[in-house]
Amino acid sequence: MPPKTRPRKPDGEPNLLHGGKQTDTCRRCRFPRNKQDKGKGKLLHGIPQVTDSAQLRNVLVTIDRNLRQDHDLMNDPAAVFMMGVLEARIGGREYFLIASSGRTADPWIREKHLNGISYHQGAWESVNPTIPASHRGWVTIRGEKVDLDTNIAGVTRPCSAMKLLLGLGGKRLEWKSVEYLRMSEMVFVGPEADDAEMRQWHGKGATSSWTAHSCNACEARIPYLICDVPANQIVD
Repeated sequence: MPPKTRPRKPDGEPNLLHGGKQTDTCRRCRFPRNKQDKGKGKLLHGIPQVTDSAQLRNVLVTIDRNLRQDHDLMNDPAAVFMMGVLEARIGGREYFLIASSGRTADPWIREKHLNGISYHQGAWESVNPTIPASHRGWVTIRGEKVDLDTNIAGVTRPCSAMKLLLGLGGKRLEWKSVEYLRMSEMVFVGPEADDAEMRQWHGKGATSSWTAHSCNACEARIPYLICDVPANQIVD
């Protein structure tokens, strides 16, 4: 009889991080993302890192189920895209956003695909902002303009994570305290889809084998967009 093995201890880290860890140095302001704001007793970055959550993963499960019951979508067996959901509480107000990437100009996810979402039912908003055509002209979640590194490969990819963050930044919120910002992504791969690149982002979560991790282009872009340090505090 083979020896008994103990169950693998769950990973102590959050299931997935999007855009790096809070111990990284911010690419926009060049401060450590977990740096304390002197004299104020809080972090300089309101969002030092972006994690996912079980609740958001369940929202994606519901959307995926609705998508697979959509006969029009199922008539395109080669369909492949990333879907994402974001929740944030900023200045005492909550925001719940949904976006999808893909080869079409119109979003894959429509209002009918949101049926049955029990987590904050009725509060979800679909966003589909235009992705900048180069490394210039991006907007942070605070609504401030920022140019990205010119060496980022795939900087114009219309990924769901980019649409979520740009959608939040496009609201031009009055920036007060940030309680949290969380995001989860999931790959939709049709039965005849031939997209090896998309498939590789599927299944890297420690507690959820189907949750997607962000692509390399998003990992490089997210740190710029989640930086909420005011522009007048950044020294060139």
